[in-house]
Amino acid sequence: MERSVSVETALERRLLILGQGCLIAPTMRIVHCEDDGRFHGPVEIGDGTIVREFVVLCSGVRIGRRVLVGHHCVLRRQTTIGDDSVLSHLVSVQHVVSIGKFVRVSSLTHLTGGCVLEDRVQIGAGVATIDDNMMEWPNPTELRAPVFREGCRIGSGSSILSGVEIGRNTIIGAGSVVTRSMPDNVVAFGNPAYIQYDRQPTCLPKVG
Repeated sequence: MERSVSVETALERRLLILGQGCLIAPTMRIVHCEDDGRFHGPVEIGDGTIVREFVVLCSGVRIGRRVLVGHHCVLRRQTTIGDDSVLSHLVSVQHVVSIGKFVRVSSLTHLTGGCVLEDRVQIGAGVATIDDNMMEWPNPTELRAPVFREGCRIGSGSSILSGVEIGRNTIIGAGSVVTRSMPDNVVAFGNPAYIQYDRQPTCLPKVG
């Protein structure tokens, strides 16, 4: 089975749809079928987006306008990225992840399948997200990915466990292990993380 194709081949086969003004490295590869042979639609990349060297994009990935995808990133099937977002180098994004607008994900971070990152979220370097606290692979009882609400920020080296929701405008300090959901407008850190103090609520600008 052919596992991946070049940019040129993907364009010829309509497996890749490019907007205007994109800068796409020739080493980018398109994986158009999953291991079970399923196809989830062409990869779509919006106007003005930059995709750097050795990026792998799987079927059904949709990337917005003016997005930057750094070197050696992998985006699994049906991942979506909103306009003006940045993925730094060596980021692993698993299946059906939803990334909003004006989001930044720093290098060496892993976003597990089904994660939701709302607009203006910032994820530091080396952050791990988990969807199976019991480590029951390959037959998990339940998978629940973390959710990151608008404007929250996650410090580098943190681990966010299964089913955790990080509230709007909340900050998680570097190196934290977050085992339970956090409300809006707090600062939390530690292992396990707990709330240290409240933040002044911020009126986040509307993303059009």
